[in-house]
Order: sequence, then C-alpha cells, then structure tokens
Amino acid sequence: MADYVLREYREEDSPRLISLWHQVFGDPEDLISAFLQRLPAFGAGAVAQHRGCAVGAAYVLDGMHILDGIGAEQRCGYIYAVAVSPEHRSHGLGAALSQKAAELSRRRGGNFVCTLPAETSLYPWYEKILGISCALRRSSSRVQAAPLLPCRELEAGEYLARREELLAGRPHLRINPELMDFAGLFYRSFGGGLYLCGGGLCAAYGDGELSIKELLSPKGSAPEAIASSLAAYLGRDRARYYLPSQDGEPYISAPAGRLPPELVWNLSFD
Repeated sequence: MADYVLREYREEDSPRLISLWHQVFGDPEDLISAFLQRLPAFGAGAVAQHRGCAVGAAYVLDGMHILDGIGAEQRCGYIYAVAVSPEHRSHGLGAALSQKAAELSRRRGGNFVCTLPAETSLYPWYEKILGISCALRRSSSRVQAAPLLPCRELEAGEYLARREELLAGRPHLRINPELMDFAGLFYRSFGGGLYLCGGGLCAAYGDGELSIKELLSPKGSAPEAIASSLAAYLGRDRARYYLPSQDGEPYISAPAGRLPPELVWNLSFD
C-alpha cells in the first residue's frame, strides 16, 4: 500500500474511472458517465491512485434513508461498485477503498453503511472489513407472461411518489429524487424501466427473462399477476420477481440491529 494514495473522487478522474468501471463490470459507458455526473447529489467516491493514475474506486450512495414506519429515520450509506484494475489487485485496495467510502459516508452524516455483495463469497469479506453482515433476505419466483392488468411506464418522480404512498406506515428504504432518477436510468439502460401495473409498482430490466427487482403490490393484489402482466406488456415470455423473505437468499448486509427484518428495501443495482 506504500505506493498508493487514497483520496476522494474529483471530477477530472471521470475518464479513467469510466474506463475502469466498464472494464470491471461491463456496464455501458454512458450510464457510468451519468452516474458520475449525478454523484455529488447523492454520494461520494473514494479513489486509489498509483503514480498519478487512478487504479481503483469505491462509491457510497448516501441519498438513502431507513424509515421505521412510525416517523423515525436513519441515513445510511450504500457501498457500491468497488473496482480495482486487475494489475493492482492483491494489495488490499478493495478493502481500503471500501473503508474509505465508509469514512466519507460518516463525514456526510451517514449513521451507518450497508451494501449488497456482488457474490455470496463476499459476505464474510465485508463482515471482516466493515463489520456488516447479512441483515435482509429475499426470495424469488418465476411466472409466465399473461396480460392480466394494464401497465404503463413511469417517470422516476411519479414512481417515487407512488412508492411512498404504498409503503406508508411500513419500515422501508426511501431514496432521494436524484438517486431515484439514476435508478430509472439504470433500469432503462438494461432493457426495462419503472412501471405501474394495475395498482402495483415494478422496477425491472432484462432482455431475455424479465428480472423484477422491486415489486410492490397493494392490499388485495397478487404479486404474480403484476409480474405476469409486466412480462406481457414488455413482450417477454416470463419474469422472475423478488420479494422480502426472512428465510430467503442473502441480500443486504448492514450492522447488526440497524435494519428491521421486515424492512422493504427491494431497489438495488445488482
């Protein structure tokens, strides 16, 4: 680590970090550019520099609040897109960048940090370096397409407003408008978007099987009918949708006791 400098992201880092992100994750460069342009509004970045060149980065999204359902809230930082150039790995940069991002979150008023590990093997790694472990789980189900309910695409602002109405009185994650705007762009970049189906909401993407990362159904509505309808609306044969489940697969990692087990999170960039 002696040859590396850790510092906060600067605008002039963008070209190099766009290239690094694309190399590591394969996301479209215009989407990465849009993220970095919006970053000051909802987060910060940590950069590892080697001989004047950025060789690693980690970001923390802090436009997120955890609402407990009765009025209290906490601000959390979400560690995202930790990437190190292949030739600079095995030097502890991933851990150092994650810790630097967590520090930036605390400076910006975050009460704690959380993340969605990219692979199952990374859950114990994050527990070791940040003291966070699996706090939320989710289950998935598959359905065939069927045009049961009317659907239409929503802009981010309308989706966010309807989402808050559906989740009123329930513990849930609320994200700020700037981050919701990026979420809409993210889902559209991968063949989906934000949708109203019947009275339910869906955030989905996928060119083959439709992947519905968030499905919110009002009381009396069946989630499978909403998922089937969206698949049909988008011309897909089938859809896979996710719902919170205390017995499901590992999902969000956070400090022990910070997230209610019944918390509705759903929105993620995995």
